[in-house]
Amino acid sequence: MAKDFPADEFDSVTAIGGRHRAKRTLRSRLASFARYAGVTAALSGAAIVALNVTSAGSDLGNIAAPSGQGLSGFNANGLGVTVIDATDKKGLASKVASSLFDEGWNVLSAVNLNLPTPKGAATGSIPAPTPTPAATGAVDPSKTTIVYVTTDAAKSAANDVLKTIGIYKIVQAETYADPITIVLGSDFK
Repeated sequence: MAKDFPADEFDSVTAIGGRHRAKRTLRSRLASFARYAGVTAALSGAAIVALNVTSAGSDLGNIAAPSGQGLSGFNANGLGVTVIDATDKKGLASKVASSLFDEGWNVLSAVNLNLPTPKGAATGSIPAPTPTPAATGAVDPSKTTIVYVTTDAAKSAANDVLKTIGIYKIVQAETYADPITIVLGSDFK
């Protein structure tokens, strides 16, 4: 003991005190492991459900690559094709992507285009007039099917894509990053 401090109630304790725990049994360790495993499984399941709910726009399905077919084995030497469904037809992007894939095209993705709802539509009030696509020179993606390409090589490949999906307008622009992007409108058959 230090001699510089006055004695107090802790100096008079003679027995060893404190809380002592018994050694854990195998049963208690397994029960603890089971609890942690259950919590992990519940959190993983919740994460998977949340991902499925939030990625509802993805519509590619289970398209598997043909056996033995590398990137160069696809049509147009592997140029990627993306299919975007701008209509309200459920599964249209997946159907078109599957038919392109069956014809040997390198399908990158098939998704639904979520067009914004006009302001005031949910409240029942009449929204302010907005310029129509025809007035601005733009094309309404929900009405007209357009094939967007980024390069001249992609443009020639897009002409071959049209043999599979039908005759539609090809526009060379940097609108989409993928080499060939098909935006399906209501005129798609």
